[in-house]
Order: sequence, then C-alpha cells, then structure tokens
Amino acid sequence: MQYTADELKGAGTLIKNQLLAGGNYTFYLYRPKNTTGQSPNLSGSGYFTFETVRDANGFYPITTSKLASGSKVNISGSNTLIESPYIFSYELNTNSNTPQTSSFLFTPEIDVPVSGVFFRATGDYDMEVSPEVEACDVTQNFQQGAQNYPTALESILGSGVGTSTLTPNPVNIPDRWVVEWDGNQVIDTGYISANPTPYNIVSPIISNQRATLTSSLEGKVAPEGGTYPLAAGGTSPNVILSDGYPEVNNIGTYSFIKSNSTSVANVNVYGPLPNTGWASTLGCPVP
Repeated sequence: MQYTADELKGAGTLIKNQLLAGGNYTFYLYRPKNTTGQSPNLSGSGYFTFETVRDANGFYPITTSKLASGSKVNISGSNTLIESPYIFSYELNTNSNTPQTSSFLFTPEIDVPVSGVFFRATGDYDMEVSPEVEACDVTQNFQQGAQNYPTALESILGSGVGTSTLTPNPVNIPDRWVVEWDGNQVIDTGYISANPTPYNIVSPIISNQRATLTSSLEGKVAPEGGTYPLAAGGTSPNVILSDGYPEVNNIGTYSFIKSNSTSVANVNVYGPLPNTGWASTLGCPVP
C-alpha cells in the first residue's frame, strides 16, 4: 500500500490496510523528486511515527490494544528507535545503503486493523508498506501514475475449500498476476490488457507502446527466471516474441482449487510500465 508525502505530513493518515499478527511487513520510505529543480532529490533526515489511535481525550485507556507491540528490525537508514506498546518512531535516512531511502521490518504481535493507527513522517517522505493484506472478495486498487515490479498482496481466503477465482483488471496498460498458494504457483496470467494489440509486434511495425513495454522490462528478472530480453519461445500465457519480450494477451478467466485449510494466498502483480493502474480481486473459495 502506498502513502504520499502529503498524506504523511502533519497529523498523518490512518492505515489503509490491515497488518496481521506474525506477518512480516517492510516499510519503505522514499525521497520524492524535488520539484524546485535545485537538486534531483530532497536531502537530510526525517522521522517516521506509527501511533495507535487515541481516545477522544487524547489518551490510551487500559482497554486500548497495544498495536505498536512487536518486532522492529532496522533494514537500512532507519535508526534511533523509540518505542512503547502504543507508538514507535524511527529516525530516517541516516547510514542508508540506498541514498534517499530508509526501510525497516515490523512484525506485529496482534492484528492491526484498518484505521487503527496513524502513520506520520517529517522530511517529505513517500512510503510503501509491503505486502498488502486484504480479505478475499475485496478489490485492491493500485493508483494510476506509478509502477511497481511487483506489488505484493496477501489475500486471506479462510479455512474453507473450493474454487477461488482471480479477477484482474489491468485496464489498457499491460500487467501480470502471479498467485501462489500452499507453496505452489496456482495462477499466472502472463501480461494482459484490455487492448493488447498495440503492445505486441504487428509485423513489420514496432509500435511506440511495444517500445515502452520493452524498455520498461529491459534488465528486469522475469518471474519464470532469466533477465529480459529472453530467448524467443515459451508457451501460453508466457510466450516470448522475436524481440525477447513477452506477448501481451487479452484478459481471460483464472481460478484454482483451494483443497485444504491453508488460508493465505500471495498475489504478485507485475506492473513495469509508467502510468499503470489496476484493480485485483481474489475471490473466497466457493465449494
């Protein structure tokens, strides 16, 4: 789930997706581009705060859930941790392995519900929390205007068994969904679009849209292995065309049989192109 610098300023913003107890959630805080043109990125340090929502009087009553309790591991550029069961803060962007980026790993002890905590940051940081977690049958949306390779989603399917159906909506710009459940890959859509033709090779013409796709994938690792460009060939839905990049297909139908009580399905959405935006729903199992 993404949060903009404007959302994180001042009083901050409420958490948009639940965090499940025992899950490992990586918080990435990025410096946005400096729009003044004086330097490519903003610089200096900042602070990130995770705070349980207080009561109407500004306190934590004895009944308040300790939503900030859990393990915090500094990955890079997140230092000077200050914490209590209700709130924790990191100093950012100091001694980072990646300039302009800070990150840490949080493993909550109890479930953190939607709107249960505030996120705040000083220093003009954008943020991404990965993976995103949502119940089955709930649509997850990716805001148009950015790309991610991949966006990691977790869908909670429950303990029931039956057919679970993926409903991807890549609109026009191609994206790819790969679903893993119970240790196995159960769905791979390949790259799909509601209008795939401009993103394919229409012999002998290479369209501007095809060129955008190939340049966006160049050097990236394919989910099936190897780095683009790949050798031509393969089987549907992952056919590599003569230029070494994937064929884009029409949107199809996708489902798998959930045959045991394993609850969590991992959905990786590969959206490498600029200005992509998509929606994704993984259905609850239907007996």
